Amino acid sequence: MLRLHFYVGLLVGPFLLIAAVSGFFYALAPTIERVVYADQLTAASTAQNVPLAQQITTARTAHPELPVSRIVPGSEGSTTRVLFSDGSLPSDSHSRVVFVDPSDGAIRGDTVQYGSGQALPLRTWLSGLHRSLHLGEPGRLYSELAASWLAPLALAGLYLWWGRTRRAGTSGRTSTELKSTVLRSTVLRSTALKSTLLRSTPGLTGRARQRSRHAVLGTWALVGMLVLSATGLTWSAYAGQRVSDLRSAMGWTTPTLSPQSPESSRSGSASDQAVGDHDGHEGHGSHGGAHGAVTGSANGTGTGTGTDADSATATAWTADDAGVALAGARTAGLTEPVQLVPPAGDDDLWRVQEVRRSWTPGPDAASIDAATGEVVQSLPFSDYPLAARLTDWGIRLHMGFLFGLANQLLLAAVAAALVVVIVRGYVLWWTRRPTRTGGLARPPARGATLDLLRRRPVGTLVGVTVVAAIGWAVPLLGISLAAFLVLDVILGLAARRARG
Repeated sequence: MLRLHFYVGLLVGPFLLIAAVSGFFYALAPTIERVVYADQLTAASTAQNVPLAQQITTARTAHPELPVSRIVPGSEGSTTRVLFSDGSLPSDSHSRVVFVDPSDGAIRGDTVQYGSGQALPLRTWLSGLHRSLHLGEPGRLYSELAASWLAPLALAGLYLWWGRTRRAGTSGRTSTELKSTVLRSTVLRSTALKSTLLRSTPGLTGRARQRSRHAVLGTWALVGMLVLSATGLTWSAYAGQRVSDLRSAMGWTTPTLSPQSPESSRSGSASDQAVGDHDGHEGHGSHGGAHGAVTGSANGTGTGTGTDADSATATAWTADDAGVALAGARTAGLTEPVQLVPPAGDDDLWRVQEVRRSWTPGPDAASIDAATGEVVQSLPFSDYPLAARLTDWGIRLHMGFLFGLANQLLLAAVAAALVVVIVRGYVLWWTRRPTRTGGLARPPARGATLDLLRRRPVGTLVGVTVVAAIGWAVPLLGISLAAFLVLDVILGLAARRARG
């Protein structure tokens, strides 16, 4: 464990440090975004003086050549977002967005939005930095490698620190004292252990002091590190695909609303694909799968006004239909703000989903027939499979949305703690660096695994099997662990040759 902690900390530490620093700013991005884009996001007043249809028509004047893909009506003093599909943008997860003030009908802004989390350019840039260092798909390997090793590294550190504090607690005692200690109550022993694990030993100096502070801070931040590692891996390229495959095999996928009425589905309408979430994590990509019931584009169809597109799309919906769909969503019990996805064809339905908000279980959704205002299908979040609900909570927790500002501050604190732990880890390594004046020139002694195999073969083989299974489920962890073992063997052979 000591050698694992040594090698991983030394070689993966730089990736973890980058992820922690970029994650610190990304955690605070939602709050920063509200300040930077306050003029676009905030209406002149909370009054709803302008009908939604007129707001959509106004937004269309800014981009008459683009089809409307989604509408987020303004509520409680926020502006209305009218989103357009734009093929010139980097991906389908990007949309052109125009902000319209519901109180006076004025356009407050025109920019680009990314993903279902409604990220504007600053947050999109920070998420891209955190996700891939803006290096594209190859850059995603860095963040997945960091997420893959964060939990094992933290747990190994906790094990080592627990073992050290346990040995320190029994060193120098007589057998009578040890027997007395064993007879103490479980509560007293647990309290004593916790106070040692969670509090740096006073009176230490030099390397011992750094090691104590390194371990204690890591122990305090352990739960946060485990959560970040688990939730981050669900969006990764390779481990994330394993998670998606497991959810599909077990039937744990997120349910989606059909864009069609039951009658249209039976009649074989051409537009028969339910729409899922484009990303879930801003900048952590489309690999997240369908994390929402309706979020996504409407395949670029519909005009929003019924006047500026060709006849094939002009008949799909009109701006007045959006108001009917919004009224139907209120009838279905959905709480604003909501996102409206227009129908892609004449027989299709409006799909409406609550925008993810803090301090709520999750987004409810419904399908609305704009011709009648009837609620055709209702999909409450409580009907999601448990795995789908856990996925949604994990997404919002990792993004800093589940518990609002408190969530963001906690994530930033964990990221800051991780930065300090990594820096202190390198300080500890520096004291072990090869020197000509007696500094420790090598990592902890090798050979422990073979010795353990001789003494406890069954337990060791079971452990190796478990590690291999984890390495398969988290491929970058498995590949890099194999690389560490190969490196260790090469260094051992080189050292043996140098000695002999």
